[in-house]
Amino acid sequence: MRLMRRVLTVSGWTLVSRMLGLVRDRLWAGAQGGSLMLDCFLVAFQLPNLLRNLFGEGALAAAMIPRYVQERDRDAAAAEVFAGLVLTRLALFLCLLAVIGMAAAVAALQLGAGRVAIVAALTIPQVPYLIFICVAAIMSGILNGRRRFWVPAFAPVLMNLAMISTVGLGLDDECWYLPYAVLASGIANVLLHLWALRRSGGVPPCAVRTLDEGMRQRLRELAKAYLPTVLASGVYQINAWLDAIIAMAFVAGNGAVAILYFANRLLQFPMALIGHGVTTAAYPELAAGAAKGWAHTGEGLREAVRLLSYWLLPAAVGLLATAEPVVRTIYQVGSFDEGLVARTVLAVQFYATALIPMALSRLLMRAFHAHRDQATPVRVSLAIVGANLCLNLVLVQTRLAEAGIALSAACTATFGCAAYMRILGGRGVHAVLDWRGLARPALAAVAMGAAVAALLHWWPQPEGRASGYAALRLGAAVGLGAVVYLALAGRAWLKRRTTTAEPSPADSPEG
Repeated sequence: MRLMRRVLTVSGWTLVSRMLGLVRDRLWAGAQGGSLMLDCFLVAFQLPNLLRNLFGEGALAAAMIPRYVQERDRDAAAAEVFAGLVLTRLALFLCLLAVIGMAAAVAALQLGAGRVAIVAALTIPQVPYLIFICVAAIMSGILNGRRRFWVPAFAPVLMNLAMISTVGLGLDDECWYLPYAVLASGIANVLLHLWALRRSGGVPPCAVRTLDEGMRQRLRELAKAYLPTVLASGVYQINAWLDAIIAMAFVAGNGAVAILYFANRLLQFPMALIGHGVTTAAYPELAAGAAKGWAHTGEGLREAVRLLSYWLLPAAVGLLATAEPVVRTIYQVGSFDEGLVARTVLAVQFYATALIPMALSRLLMRAFHAHRDQATPVRVSLAIVGANLCLNLVLVQTRLAEAGIALSAACTATFGCAAYMRILGGRGVHAVLDWRGLARPALAAVAMGAAVAALLHWWPQPEGRASGYAALRLGAAVGLGAVVYLALAGRAWLKRRTTTAEPSPADSPEG
């Protein structure tokens, strides 16, 4: 129940953030449609997002949190010194990186032309955002290590509010103002996290050097683990960045980047609400249990996987079945015409099949990070990036166009999930998925999808109607789907207690 409460805290604020994000995306779709300016802004926005994951909330946080949690269990004061050293050194490194990044963007602006120059101009104001959002991400990790979850979950709301206010002003060429909204939200994030840290035990002390040899050893260990964690945790952001570049380069005309963005946003809604919520809430427990061996990690994984599976099954099937009314409800306004609707629906349907393997892969990868095994996620992640790049270059040149990129994401995510489960089995963590218990929710999800598809087939979208009418159809489909799934799936599997696994050979001193 404690894990469930944490999941609800994280997921509740994530839901608010995602709802605001949908409002923002609807404003973008109506004002810009599939314009060149929106494509260029989204490509520019991908780069700070990628760097944020590599140097903040993804890689460094994944490497630091288990060390911070385990140090805090031994010596709380030393853990705060450790966190302060990491924060200070990270901030200084990011300042240097921002200077280099701005110089590169200025050079690209002066030497480039057309789309390259526009992307560079939109990138320049967003480079300093990297400093603030990565520092805030590490602060989030510290708060999670202290079992404080609501501020890190609330923080993304600030960016959405900043962007909505900018788009909502109705300024001409609002895409030029959006990078400044991104920067303002990064500054606000740091201020909010500083307030939260003060209220939960104090801000870690700022320091660059330490005379404690043991602390130096822990910092060296973190640095050694960081690069592999970068490659492993950043795989999805690297893929998303490559997807945007490939879509802009290989799909004729404008709008391919925007379509992939809008489709992926619908995927990220359940991914963040359920997948991120469960993974974030479960990770401190995985980190704490890792010291006791893989058997204890398996217990935590099974409980988290059960939560993920129960809620993501209907989410994935539901998104696949309702892609058309969802796209119309959220995006079909203003400049977002029927052609853009059809292209976005196809991409959404492919992304829906990627939802479960993506979420499971992120959770399973955290189990290796909790055991400070960075090498295994690196190998899997490099294989995923390579496979995704090859499939992208093939599928984007077919009639699927940008939808081929979404199909590639689904295929490579499934491959990655299968690889992690196989490797965990070799570590003695078996039956991560309870297949017998999964049968009933899976059948319930299939029945739900069939009922929803039948309803939407019987109730098509009339010509000339747009988002308002689609919202009625979507509401009816969601209501029907919820009733069917909850009635057939039950809650017995969700409430089932995890059985204690026997220690594996890997947990013994000789293993």
